[in-house]
Amino acid sequence: MPARARRLTRGGSAATAASVLAAGAIVMLAACAGVPSSPSRTPPATPTIATITTPSPTPQIVGTTRTVLSPLGLRVHSAPVLGSTNVIGGFSQGRSFTVLEYQSGGGGWLRVQGRTLAGWVVADPTLTAAGAFNTYSEANGVSALYPQTWGFQQESFGTLFVPQAAATESAVLETATSLKSFGAAGLPGYTPSTSAAIVVCGYTGTLAYYAKASASSGATPVPLPVPRQPLYAEIRFRIDATHAMLLGFNYQDSSQLDVYSALYNSMAFPFPLCEAPAKATPAP
Repeated sequence: MPARARRLTRGGSAATAASVLAAGAIVMLAACAGVPSSPSRTPPATPTIATITTPSPTPQIVGTTRTVLSPLGLRVHSAPVLGSTNVIGGFSQGRSFTVLEYQSGGGGWLRVQGRTLAGWVVADPTLTAAGAFNTYSEANGVSALYPQTWGFQQESFGTLFVPQAAATESAVLETATSLKSFGAAGLPGYTPSTSAAIVVCGYTGTLAYYAKASASSGATPVPLPVPRQPLYAEIRFRIDATHAMLLGFNYQDSSQLDVYSALYNSMAFPFPLCEAPAKATPAP
């Protein structure tokens, strides 16, 4: 694929990568439907909701709508405690709910109301995202969630995601036979800042951040319709001997990274580490 056509979106903060890694490592196995929680997190006898500490006020969360990102779904509990004995159901990927209450204890919990189900879910930001989302899917089984206020278009290099209003950020999803097929990391005219390991649906890759050099003209790559922004972030990972993936994000400031994290936290593809178990295994 031509290098100029492939490179459109790519920068960010090390703090975002660290928070994603820390939150996902602790809670993902325990919170996703069909995945057992760690034995080290086995809860004591389940308390009733009335015995829980008074929730902290969180106006940024309470009253908002959130959507499940995890391809494995999200368990709903009768009380804000991990464990299988108080699991009363679950929300599948793409389902939305309203946040009624937030509790900071126990790693963070949300009391939520869905269309037909209410209860407690873990407040891990890698498992849900604010707002409503559409599902993107390819014939090869690759899928992800993107905001309803965005759209996507197919380009010669892969899929381009852009806001329907002003294109102040953009994302690109590419697949190839190997990591080398993507060419040099980053974008021409951008300098690297930080990087860290990250897991995308069971596969480990590198999340790298870049900033546009002051000497760069920032010209829009022809024929793509989206201009380059000051910052760029890129994830590359190898799936197997003949499959690799790249997810890039070009943006103006760190407040826009929520869209990027929703994309990679919701990604799914038909390879062993990413597939949900055929039968759910109850948590201890």
